[in-house]
Amino acid sequence: MSVAETALKYVGKTEKPGNMGFTDADFEKRMLAVGFVKSHAWCCYFAELVFKEALPEKFAELDKLFSASCVQTFNNFSTANYKISLIPTVGTLAIWQSVRDGRPLITGHAGIVVTAISPTQFSSVEGNTTEGGSREGFIVGENFHTVRTNVLTGKKLLGFITL
Repeated sequence: MSVAETALKYVGKTEKPGNMGFTDADFEKRMLAVGFVKSHAWCCYFAELVFKEALPEKFAELDKLFSASCVQTFNNFSTANYKISLIPTVGTLAIWQSVRDGRPLITGHAGIVVTAISPTQFSSVEGNTTEGGSREGFIVGENFHTVRTNVLTGKKLLGFITL
């Protein structure tokens, strides 16, 4: 199963309020296996789950590169010389960083590109999101995005990582 297909199979999975686990016991077991900690934001844990399931041969390497922090995950992949682009490609890992008043924050968001509509538009499957594409939500959902790298407040795309 491809990375995109693996991500899409989880659409609709929901959390227990407050990031305290998941309503589906099997999904919760899988998330705990990749390191999910109750009360943590879980979008990056979800991305890790998808890539480990779709690319089991890279399990050990991915274990070292993914972090609970999306920004740290991006830095880890960057330091490991993975290909990073600003053009969406199906199956890549999308990482955003939160920005407020032009200042980067430590928070971010992650998703898996499932449709590359154009060089500047794509859809991704994300954990801990909402129908509006929030970085703090309650569900695994598919959201549509426009590539935005010049952001004063909101989510700034750091890049798409090819695994």
